[in-house]
Amino acid sequence: MQNPSFSKNDRHLVQQLEVKFQLIRDRVASVAHRYHTACYLVGRPGTSKTFTVRTELERLEEPWAYQNARMTPMGLFDFLAEHPEHIVVLDDIGNLFKNDQAMQILLAALDGDPGEARVVRYKSKDKEQTINFTGTVIAISNVPLRCDPLARALGSRIVMLEHEPTDDEMAAFIRHLAAKGFADLSPEECLEVAEFVIAETRQYDLRLDLRHLTKGWQDYRQAKHKRAKTCWQDLVRTSLLKLSKEVLIPMSKAEDIERQRLLIRELMENYPDETQKQLAEWPHSKSLFYQRKKEVEAAMPSAA
Repeated sequence: MQNPSFSKNDRHLVQQLEVKFQLIRDRVASVAHRYHTACYLVGRPGTSKTFTVRTELERLEEPWAYQNARMTPMGLFDFLAEHPEHIVVLDDIGNLFKNDQAMQILLAALDGDPGEARVVRYKSKDKEQTINFTGTVIAISNVPLRCDPLARALGSRIVMLEHEPTDDEMAAFIRHLAAKGFADLSPEECLEVAEFVIAETRQYDLRLDLRHLTKGWQDYRQAKHKRAKTCWQDLVRTSLLKLSKEVLIPMSKAEDIERQRLLIRELMENYPDETQKQLAEWPHSKSLFYQRKKEVEAAMPSAA
């Protein structure tokens, strides 16, 4: 039985989105088969970037390694050393691409012919380590590369792909996914949740996100299993409402100050005793940098 909610226009939109997914798959293949040393895939959250990359890598059956946690430059070097011949997937590790030292490591790892070894060095106070990296890198991010000489140098060595589906395409894709069912939910139940998520997301002026759909299905399942006294619609709605408030309500002055102090601590950790590099990463005024740094240093425990 054909889904009456899935219109001819929806099918057209899903086809358009499939073209965009195929672009991701082809870029993954170009890195996996060593036509390029790396790809930087950027796009807003919840549009199936990571899922498409991982699924294609599994299909290709090439050795790959995945990292999606916070990573220091030394952590990046160690990860490359552990997987010198792999396709290395760096998923949403924004701090790496803001760090000059990490960028220098990536430049060395990706500067050269995809089929030949590239020498990567990491020099610490005590020793210098070297690896011969023959692997490739796929970086997945929600934000574009920063605009500075290091980032431009990296961008010139790799292929870039922006994945930005329209909300209409995402809505059609959500209905398409609903038609397959989910866990113990029928396609009809999945579609009911899908239409609710689409409507509520638009009500709160948010962008459609596949993660909201999956969470909505789980809320429906919880209510269906009689393990929630709240109706599933309210469970979904409150989750979206919280996100809407986070988007619309600016942080307080106190919260903004604390955020600035956290950034100072991160810069001090990344660039110890290198004030100029800290300043280069600081997005506010120079005077505010020194003010916040003084506050952070004053709060540090004094040496015994």
